[in-house]
Amino acid sequence: MVLNPSTIYAAFGDKHALFSLAVKRYMDSRAQYATEALEEPTLEKVIRTIFDNTVAFLTTPGHPPTCMTPAGAMGCSVDAAPARDLMTEVRRQNEVAIRERLLEARKSGELSKDINVDNYTRYLSSILAGLSVQAANGSTKAELKRTSQMALRHLGY
Repeated sequence: MVLNPSTIYAAFGDKHALFSLAVKRYMDSRAQYATEALEEPTLEKVIRTIFDNTVAFLTTPGHPPTCMTPAGAMGCSVDAAPARDLMTEVRRQNEVAIRERLLEARKSGELSKDINVDNYTRYLSSILAGLSVQAANGSTKAELKRTSQMALRHLGY
């Protein structure tokens, strides 16, 4: 398949529009592993499932060993600011979804009122993003599982 820039621009408008469509497709398909975890009935199941799903996602044969959400457009040039900003917004939306689920858990009594939900959200997001970085660095599925099990122990699960 021979594609030149004019063909791509005629079909998609510009690089940012193409990138935006790729991100949307990624979020609607491959990245649903997190959304599915947040639908679990208990907070413990949510937390365990999001870690299990993340490890499975990062180690799926035939797919890149990282997640587009933390990796995509973090270290890009000034010219790629729209891509960076889009990925920042995606990460923020992911954190909002986690925060909302934590607030539900607080209302049901599963999450202590002593826990700062914003800090807990950032903490979970940081650990999950770290798994992606470790996968990109070459960590094996077994290593990622051990890391997530350690995180779960420290989280009290």
